[in-house]
Amino acid sequence: MKIKPIYIVNFLFIIIVIALLFSPLRKVLEKMQSTNAQSQFSTIDKLSDQQYSIDLKGVNTQDVNFKEFKGKKIFLNYWGTWCPVCVEEMPEIQKLYEKKKNEIQFVLIYMKDDRASVEQYLRKNNYSFPVYEAVSPIDAALLARAFPTTFLIDEKGNVKEKIEGARDWAQLNF
Repeated sequence: MKIKPIYIVNFLFIIIVIALLFSPLRKVLEKMQSTNAQSQFSTIDKLSDQQYSIDLKGVNTQDVNFKEFKGKKIFLNYWGTWCPVCVEEMPEIQKLYEKKKNEIQFVLIYMKDDRASVEQYLRKNNYSFPVYEAVSPIDAALLARAFPTTFLIDEKGNVKEKIEGARDWAQLNF
């Protein structure tokens, strides 16, 4: 019986995949992958002075630099009108804002959206929390990789929590 070349190729492919999955080479590949990911989107525990330097153009509030919030509790949220999960959590964020606006600085930054859509959305829903457009670069560690993403930052610049996705904000202990 003669073995077809396609069977040999398939067999070799399977052997290579198994070798990659169950060999020391796998650990090397994982380390390379995680190093690249960490350098681009590392986790963040505390904001540096440089990370506070973000120029923000107000949509329904005045323009400001994020560093003006340094030394205060900050609710930093990345969202967009195109994001159904973001839209879903906005009524809860509005309630939280009305309850805690004297204790916490609310900074909601819209992403991948156009200003006119954001303005219309805020008016239509009577939202009063401050919304901004970032007009200077944001450090990769502080950027959202999923929407919505919220950072809870304490007065010392420590990131107390990073929440990817929606949350019931009625019970915020911060």
